[in-house]
Amino acid sequence: MIENLLEMADGRLLIPLVVAAVGVAMAKGAFSLFRSRSQDRRDFLDLFRDHEAQSDLWMTVAVRHVFGAYLPASLIRQLMSSPQPGRALLEVGGAWDFIDMDDETGELTWRRKLFHTPKRRRVVVWTLHVAYFVLAATSLWLAYLCLTGQLDGRALWIAWVYAILCGAGAFAALAYGDSLNDASKAAERWLGLA
Repeated sequence: MIENLLEMADGRLLIPLVVAAVGVAMAKGAFSLFRSRSQDRRDFLDLFRDHEAQSDLWMTVAVRHVFGAYLPASLIRQLMSSPQPGRALLEVGGAWDFIDMDDETGELTWRRKLFHTPKRRRVVVWTLHVAYFVLAATSLWLAYLCLTGQLDGRALWIAWVYAILCGAGAFAALAYGDSLNDASKAAERWLGLA
């Protein structure tokens, strides 16, 4: 069937078929690396049963097991005393890649100076969303040119490479922008960072 598709399209579908096959293989690999979320929750609840008697290291590792970030024990205790500790740990865990904590003073700051003010963070998120649309449109336009036969030979292969790179860049910009937006909300809501 694949050979028939390649013959009908004069070889123009080779790159999309290879990308689709690699994408499926990568998705299967990613899903096999991560255990089910329900199993993670059960393991966490078993670990956290006697959390008052455990060390700071134990608490940090147990929270990392479910929420995905090594949060400092003092911050975990602070978030656990909030009205919604599960939500607070989940949101702060997602934001932790953007935040640093001074070990001596316990002060929380943004890792990048660019993110120190809410206005700058909004501008960065907006810019990343615009970049997403520009890169996605470029990727679709190049794929259209390749599939309709307007390019051939070496230009066809180069256009496919740029289409794939622009598509990957579009999704990376969207993911980073959404992560930063969520981190900004979590930092303001649970940590008091402006």
